Amino acid sequence: MRNTFQSSITLAVAGFIMAIALSLLHIPELYSQQLRPLSPTNQERIERLEELASYHLNQNDISSAISAMNQISYIYWENGRPDRAIQSFQRTASYYEQINDLENLHKVYSIIGLIQLDLEDISGANRAFTRQLEIRRRIGDQQGITSALVDLSQVKSLMAEHREAIGLLEEALEQALRLNYETILPHIYNQLANSYMSINNVRQGEEYRRKYNDIREHLARQSMRGQYEESTIQSQVEARLSQEDAERSREQIKINQLLFQLEQDSIKRIVQEREDSLELAQLRAESQMREIERIEQERELAQAEVERQIAVQNFQQLIIYSTAGGLLLVLLLALIAYRGYKTKQKANKQLELKNQQIQQAQDKLQEAFIKIEDQNYRITQSISYAREIQNALFPPQKTLNNYIPESFIFFQPVDMVSGDFYWFREMGNPNTSPLKELENESPNEAPETIQSNGFLPIKGDKFIVSAVDCTGHGVPGAFMSMIGYNLLDSITITGTSHPDRILEKLNKGVRRTLKQEEGNNQDGMDIALCVINKKNKTVEFAGANNPLIYISNGNLKTIKGDRLAIGGAQKKLKDRKYTPHMIKVDQPTWFYILTDGYTDQFGGERGRKFLLKNFKELIFSIYQKPMAEQRKILEEQFNQWKGQEDQIDDVLVIGFRLG
Repeated sequence: MRNTFQSSITLAVAGFIMAIALSLLHIPELYSQQLRPLSPTNQERIERLEELASYHLNQNDISSAISAMNQISYIYWENGRPDRAIQSFQRTASYYEQINDLENLHKVYSIIGLIQLDLEDISGANRAFTRQLEIRRRIGDQQGITSALVDLSQVKSLMAEHREAIGLLEEALEQALRLNYETILPHIYNQLANSYMSINNVRQGEEYRRKYNDIREHLARQSMRGQYEESTIQSQVEARLSQEDAERSREQIKINQLLFQLEQDSIKRIVQEREDSLELAQLRAESQMREIERIEQERELAQAEVERQIAVQNFQQLIIYSTAGGLLLVLLLALIAYRGYKTKQKANKQLELKNQQIQQAQDKLQEAFIKIEDQNYRITQSISYAREIQNALFPPQKTLNNYIPESFIFFQPVDMVSGDFYWFREMGNPNTSPLKELENESPNEAPETIQSNGFLPIKGDKFIVSAVDCTGHGVPGAFMSMIGYNLLDSITITGTSHPDRILEKLNKGVRRTLKQEEGNNQDGMDIALCVINKKNKTVEFAGANNPLIYISNGNLKTIKGDRLAIGGAQKKLKDRKYTPHMIKVDQPTWFYILTDGYTDQFGGERGRKFLLKNFKELIFSIYQKPMAEQRKILEEQFNQWKGQEDQIDDVLVIGFRLG
């Protein structure tokens, strides 16, 4: 059930994010901006765009004028002048109102609000988002009104106007329930809970927190329709992308018509490319060069005409003073001049053809560069949202200290999202069912302390902790980590607590989830998993490629994991069995489990791997220090060893002391 819950949440959030990304205008990456003067190049670009906007307004082509004004706004925004960007966007908004383009008008006010937030002008952001809500109401898009109410409530919360925020959220809640707009309900319930808590209304806050948890569970039960919803979302995305491509094509046709009209009327050559003002400058420069070449050709022809007239005069004189030999000489000179002219004319045509080919290649490169920049921005945004989802899924690292006071987690991903993950949970709590254990877990509350002779302060009989390394890192690894996390929850919620059985079921679950029996997918994961038995004072271990290191009575020992990965290619041993190991803890013992990111890191003076041997020596030299200090030393040693080298993999080390 936990697996279904997490999968549905992931799909819902991903769909919501993609819908927002497609509906917005191109928005540069937000960052804390500092006002700085524009470069001469950007100032020149703005002046040319202002001329183009004025021309379109004179032609009563308001849509094309707005396009130029939007480019001016983005130049200001992207180059450290958000104040001028706001003024420019406000000017654009006035023209959108003039042509009654409400769809783009509310988007402009949304951008103005974002810039105001970036400038920490909360009151300005409040005005912009309020205006956005008014326009949404005029459009009558009920879902859009609901989203605008939630956006404005967030600004009200920043202004500490929590009661106004509650009023907006209550209206949004009523709309969402009426429209069956389920994907936004978790956001509304969560904000309502926070707002009521801010005004010290704990009862209402807890009530909405309960509703928040209920709607998440409800969405989880709908995960069986995940594939259909995903394909539907993809179709919508492709349709909207096709609409955007069609819009760009129509704008390009408008530009070509304008160029033809300007050439026919002998008006100054204005070449304007809507999506990039730099291309506008290049086209203008090329137009000027062609004009200069034309004038130069006319001058050469005029000079040739003067020379021809002189030659004619000389020829006439030669006729007078010479005979047939002079006539033959003149004819010969004329022939040479004609051949030279034809040769030069042919060379000029070849040169012009080459210039056109070069320009076409430059245009294609520029178009490709713009597309790559846009794709990079969208990918970065998607990864940022994936990181937020992963952070929400995994418990805070310090939560482990609530169960094992003397413990630490050193977790350092190589990318924004990670393919390594840690997982732990309490088993055998006599006061709750396994399902309620998951629902009642709170990362901010320590488990109730019971008499355990100082061994393990938990209510249940056992505690499971693991370090998992999924195939790859970054986004592919993050997807695998979410699959592994949900599978571990699903396996242990049924009561399975023996480490070898957990790994066997995890192997089957990965192969089943990725359909590896049917397709060519070979992704998998390595894992080190410990089950701490409070009653028997033992630690049971099973591993898939990853080891367990423990120190007892001054001796360091290593238990290697089985050389059988979880999932992946399995031509032999379809039903894999993993070896269980049991360690009796009758005196203070230190345990360490890890992935291979730490030991495989290149560095040092010779650029070599750190290796497991050096890791064990390092652990043995520091194991008697406090756990927090051990973690700090591991982090410092890793960064010192890495030096200027790039981090090659996600790093995860978990240590704890028992007895």
